[in-house]
Amino acid sequence: MPMEKELEAAYQLEVSKMTSVRDIYYLKTKDRRFLCVKGYDIPEAEMRFIARVLEHLTEAGYRCSPRMVPTRTRARWITYDNKYYMLTNWIQGKSPDFTDRQAFRQAIRTLAEFHRYATGMPLQEAPARRTRYAMLPASIASYRSTLSRYRMAGDMKPFTALCETAVHLIKHPASEKALDHERNVGAFAHGDYNYPNLVVDGKGVFHLIDFENTSLHARMTDLAHLLHRNATWDGPQTVRWIEEYDRIRPLTSEERHLLFALLHVPYPLVRAIRMKKSARAVKRLMPERRTVEHYVRTLRTTL
Repeated sequence: MPMEKELEAAYQLEVSKMTSVRDIYYLKTKDRRFLCVKGYDIPEAEMRFIARVLEHLTEAGYRCSPRMVPTRTRARWITYDNKYYMLTNWIQGKSPDFTDRQAFRQAIRTLAEFHRYATGMPLQEAPARRTRYAMLPASIASYRSTLSRYRMAGDMKPFTALCETAVHLIKHPASEKALDHERNVGAFAHGDYNYPNLVVDGKGVFHLIDFENTSLHARMTDLAHLLHRNATWDGPQTVRWIEEYDRIRPLTSEERHLLFALLHVPYPLVRAIRMKKSARAVKRLMPERRTVEHYVRTLRTTL
């Protein structure tokens, strides 16, 4: 049976239009509803977790995340062609332009606001693969391994040394206290917070989409990811954006120590290597030693 017919039967709706958009489907019904159909090729336990995160945000009163549409039997998704498909509201809008300073400021503020709601998930509701508080040292060690094996763009020792520093800083008592707090409050992270997963509606409100990578994790991993991707090696700019976040959701001293550790990781380099970018592209992401030293010195002002 075509997917449209499966959806019509499961959700008691009539499809007038269904269009593929990147890795999702845009669905318009005959009663003029606009919906999003997203497929997930993951274990059922992880599917339950993602659904529970979205339910939790709705129950907590957060208005800028997807709203699940239940089937006629109140199920949270359907199974079609050995994949799970979830139906949510379609957010009319576009991705923000992060070259616009005001847009990026709003993205930082939106993340801080989201993090105010991103707690309260019981540990027992997450499968082991989605419980990642204790995984940071191992993740950073894997980054170091990726860098140390790479031979195509020059000397990687300064960057493997940054990974070693990051692991050391993650084990600092303040960082460990931050991680313990995140675990105790049931904190979760979006997992891929960047412009492709944000939609700006007609009123200028930012909405988060695509929670496929969400997990029980330190919220500072979201902020570090956003800064790595959009303020690469720029210490003063990174500090300014951290303080912008702090205006909306004040950071504790312990969170600042954890973020300080995470921002040492040369993630842009690792990402480029793992995406099999050209050696020239990787080389462009390798700053001079003095740039790295200035970046690290500037980060210290956030503590």
